[in-house]
Amino acid sequence: MTSLIDIIFLLLLFFMLSSTFSRFADVELGASGGGDPARQASIPAFLKLTADRMLLNGFELTSQTLPGEVERLKTEANVDAIILSVDETASSQQLVDTLLVLRRSAGISLQIVR
Repeated sequence: MTSLIDIIFLLLLFFMLSSTFSRFADVELGASGGGDPARQASIPAFLKLTADRMLLNGFELTSQTLPGEVERLKTEANVDAIILSVDETASSQQLVDTLLVLRRSAGISLQIVR
């Protein structure tokens, strides 16, 4: 009887550890239509953060000039998303400061990649 309880406990433990408890979300896909020809397609901007510099679409910036440049890209180039690439040499404080600056820009979505 004791060995049966041990086996049941081991099976229970195995199934609990091998199953996932995360929820799978539905991805909503919009149907592509003809679209409005007057509206331009938006493209994301690419921001690279390293220990000693910050590059937005290849142009070097500082944290003070970043908000103005993001607003300029938003109005002139129809940019509504920024892909942020963080180098392993960048400090966590640099990342937090950059995220705070980017969060102030309304209408800009942010995606962080490695």
